[in-house]
Amino acid sequence: MKLFFDLDGTILDAKPRLYLLFQHLIPQSTLTFEAYWELKQNKINHQQILSSIFRFSKQDFTAFENQWMNLIEAEEWLKLDCLFPKALEKLGELKSQHQIFIVTARQSISNVSNQLTKLGLENLIDEVLVTEQKREKDELIRTLQPSHEDWIIGDTGKDILTGKKLGIRTAAVTSGFLNKHQLLNYQPDIITETINELNFQ
Repeated sequence: MKLFFDLDGTILDAKPRLYLLFQHLIPQSTLTFEAYWELKQNKINHQQILSSIFRFSKQDFTAFENQWMNLIEAEEWLKLDCLFPKALEKLGELKSQHQIFIVTARQSISNVSNQLTKLGLENLIDEVLVTEQKREKDELIRTLQPSHEDWIIGDTGKDILTGKKLGIRTAAVTSGFLNKHQLLNYQPDIITETINELNFQ
């Protein structure tokens, strides 16, 4: 069985990185970590946050977005990521029975590879698929000839929709970018708090 794992919010806790970068780019922000993530987990995106709370114009938002994309995968910010508790052990357990793939919408293949190595994940992953913001996840997964028995595991509605498009099974986790209520709208096959509760038997 092939297991296709999203990275940020699924295996890695990227919330501190994203929040602190937002605060760095918007120094006038008084949003707490909890308030920022409550907005994000309810599908309130940056453009909505910046226009409604900070009165950003479209031009202001474009400038913010360009800065965000230039910095979000810089090493100084990526070092803020950490593995979710017991994620390494869970992936090791799954690796003994299944093939494990990372599929992520990151921009840089080399930065992903370096991060996985630093976190001790490189020997647990059969292959890393990176869209580089040029391709869709389903395009990359199709190259591995997935079957209806395979799974995609992610924390966003897009991950679930990708699985449905491919005809594979879908697992959603609430550890990342959407809350349970929002994820249920996409009708995943299963939903858990973290990957640690997943059971593919």
